[in-house]
Amino acid sequence: MKSSVKHSGIMIAFLFCGLSALGQTPGNITGNWKSEIKDKPLEMEIYVAADSAYYGKIINDKNNPSKNGTLTLKKLKYDKASQTFTGTMRPPDANMEVDVTASIIDNDRLKLIVRKLFITRTVYLTRIKNNK
Repeated sequence: MKSSVKHSGIMIAFLFCGLSALGQTPGNITGNWKSEIKDKPLEMEIYVAADSAYYGKIINDKNNPSKNGTLTLKKLKYDKASQTFTGTMRPPDANMEVDVTASIIDNDRLKLIVRKLFITRTVYLTRIKNNK
């Protein structure tokens, strides 16, 4: 009897965990972010466009101010199965389109995995908080 009660409790716990995972929505990736690349500091704004996709544009590139306003992240869409955002990226220091996958680490940190053929690079972004 005790064993069946234990098993029932465990099954109910797994059921609730599974249901909560199915109902997850994308986290808030909109806002201003800065790259954690020491030699290439830049800040970008991520926003939702009319097509419901997320886009990112450079708002402050200290090494190359002419890049400010350049669209770098394009058509990021949320994938419930992988709980990531996928789209394309145009790196500010390269003249090419690459695939990008963005994962939310926590409310203030994003992990971008950039891929082109056999080359993969991981970049982290930290949310810029307003000091209000």
